[in-house]
Amino acid sequence: MSNEPRQERALAPKFPVKVLIIEDNRDDAELCLRVLKKAQFDVQADVVRTEEEFTERIGTITYDVILADHNLGNWTGMDALYLLHKEQLDIPFILVTGALGEQAAVECLKNGVADYILKDRMERLPVAIHRAVEEKGLRNEQRRAENLLLESEAKFRLLTEATPVAVFVEQDTQCCYVNYAAERITGYSRQELLGMNFWQLVHPSSRKVLTQRSIQSVDDAEPSYPDETQILNKKGEERWLDVTVGAFQLKGRMAALIAALDITDRKRQESRYLIE
Repeated sequence: MSNEPRQERALAPKFPVKVLIIEDNRDDAELCLRVLKKAQFDVQADVVRTEEEFTERIGTITYDVILADHNLGNWTGMDALYLLHKEQLDIPFILVTGALGEQAAVECLKNGVADYILKDRMERLPVAIHRAVEEKGLRNEQRRAENLLLESEAKFRLLTEATPVAVFVEQDTQCCYVNYAAERITGYSRQELLGMNFWQLVHPSSRKVLTQRSIQSVDDAEPSYPDETQILNKKGEERWLDVTVGAFQLKGRMAALIAALDITDRKRQESRYLIE
């Protein structure tokens, strides 16, 4: 049997993290690294002391988190945070300091510090980093979702502005979007329609059926079948529309999508055939 000491295996994978440490005391920088390695962090770290070194690093390397002493001699950790914001970089920023009064701590948090760790309480550092990195991941997911929504909205507008079908999007009983076809069919301007709802256009004789169809589409979470509906345009003239109503989520709240095809000419033609 071998007499070599057996190496213990880690119970879980190490947490990889790329850290930039702003510290003018080498021993304190080494302390941060020892604490993180002891907590099973797979650390890649750079240490800088001056403002110039810090600016160069954040301009060329992407970090998961920045650890900064509050007092750095000729500058401070908050100066570093200001430079980070100036470069519009979203990197979790944690102060690791010897002392920080309560009022100063509150101001630091208000200005964007993710957390602060006192050097005599370094056991909190791994938890603070883990939480800050997780929160950054959530912010990234939110930005991606918002960008996808903006792209979807842009494509939706491009499509609906080119279609002859009138499109109304309603939320809280008021139109929040209408397309050009809706203006042309109703005779109202876009600005006027955005101060109204589709219900105000519907002819009294068609309101009961349209209401029933709308309720059913919301309950079933499916678009209603096209339904022939009469409206009154701005001039008070009757027009026939083939209306489909669907419900969907818009920015976290329910909204209604109403698509209406003008079938007035067809209805008039049918009436002539009946008369003849």
